[in-house]
Amino acid sequence: MASLLSSLANAGNALEVVQRALEVVQNNVTNSSTPGYATQQASFVAEPLDIGGGVTTGPLIDTRDQFADSEVQRQLQALGLYTAQAQSTGTIQSFFNVTGTSGVAADLNNLFTSFSAWSTTPDDATAQQTVISNASTLAQDIQGLSNSLTQTGQQLDQRIGSTVNQINTLATQVQQYNESLAGQTQPDPGAQANLENTLESLSQLVNITTLHQNGGTITVLVGGSPLVMGDQQYSISEQTAVKTSPAPVNPASPPTDQILDSQGNDITSEVTGGQLGGLLDSKNNVLASMIGDGQQAGTLNQFAQGLADTVNGILESGTVSTAPGAAAGIPLFTYNNSDATLAAGTLAVNPAITPGALAPVDASGNSNGNANQLAALATAQGQIGGESFSGFFGSIAAGAGQANQTATTNQTTQQSAVSQAQSLQQQVSGVSLDGQATTLLQYQHAYQAVTELITTINNLAGSLMNMIPPAGST
Repeated sequence: MASLLSSLANAGNALEVVQRALEVVQNNVTNSSTPGYATQQASFVAEPLDIGGGVTTGPLIDTRDQFADSEVQRQLQALGLYTAQAQSTGTIQSFFNVTGTSGVAADLNNLFTSFSAWSTTPDDATAQQTVISNASTLAQDIQGLSNSLTQTGQQLDQRIGSTVNQINTLATQVQQYNESLAGQTQPDPGAQANLENTLESLSQLVNITTLHQNGGTITVLVGGSPLVMGDQQYSISEQTAVKTSPAPVNPASPPTDQILDSQGNDITSEVTGGQLGGLLDSKNNVLASMIGDGQQAGTLNQFAQGLADTVNGILESGTVSTAPGAAAGIPLFTYNNSDATLAAGTLAVNPAITPGALAPVDASGNSNGNANQLAALATAQGQIGGESFSGFFGSIAAGAGQANQTATTNQTTQQSAVSQAQSLQQQVSGVSLDGQATTLLQYQHAYQAVTELITTINNLAGSLMNMIPPAGST
């Protein structure tokens, strides 16, 4: 009788174990679409025979694969980088009309055309005024382009600051997860899903390295600098300033964006991925190459200064007429030359210029010598970097377009890489509804078998009880 009761107890315990396993399956199905959730598997532990045998519930088995998770994070870092680059360079590219039918390229062509017309009638007031008008339009559009690019830089500054704040917020969530592990004896699948979702969100923002420590805590590094270690968070920050080391050549230049660790050390060079990396590259490299920084003038400023200096130099070398004692030529353009990065943003037509102040006569006394030289600038090579003015500006516009095309192509390609990594992650640790249905069917059969065993043992126990004669009977 004692053996039957022991078997009945074991069967009852087995029924409870199967019930818990069914709950695991139900939880998997419920969380099948939860981002970051990994399939949990019930485990069973055989009880020692010396205490009656039977089965009990073991720890949950987590199917999460750290290598698959790390690969998804790595691919998301690259996608974040290319996405931010594509968006930023798309804005920059939009300021350039690559067809040459409007904007600076068209203005430049119009100015050279007016120089050519003036060279044929150097004393014609209408031709002279057309030169001044076209020069004014060109200067305004160059200044407008410079201002648009500068405003884009300021917008990128704001986006970089916002992205840094998002990174710190997500880092706080990782730090809180680490704190929550204190006193836990078994992982919380829901908390782990939130953690993985947080790490993937972080990966889209910045290149991170995650290290799994004893006790289940996560260490997160940006480059080689800590962001989270155990229950400690090390927030990063952003600042915009003209770098002082090395000493700036252009102290009035647009500021450079820097990322600082919790100790105030510059770790900008360690930020190579995620949206933050893409924004920094667009601001500190692509945009700075055009409008300058502490160490470079920027191609747009080179263009503006080179054009102004060349045109002014030709005009100032001659006179307004061939008459004896004729007035010397004066500059057509003005700009702030106190800093190389200010040329394009301050380019303007000389307010003192009048049609009669234009100097078509060259130093040799040729009546239209200067005007011819100015007209020849339309095709003259070697003006800036071995190119003509039109060619050099075309290179600036083409560079912006190429940067955007490259980033956009990379973004499209990288999206496929992310999808592949996520597909592998899903295969390894994602919830398969078909697989859970099969497991559920197995547990249901086990549940039914245990129920039938309990019924059988109960019937046997009843039969034995009936076989025992009542007290006092013979």
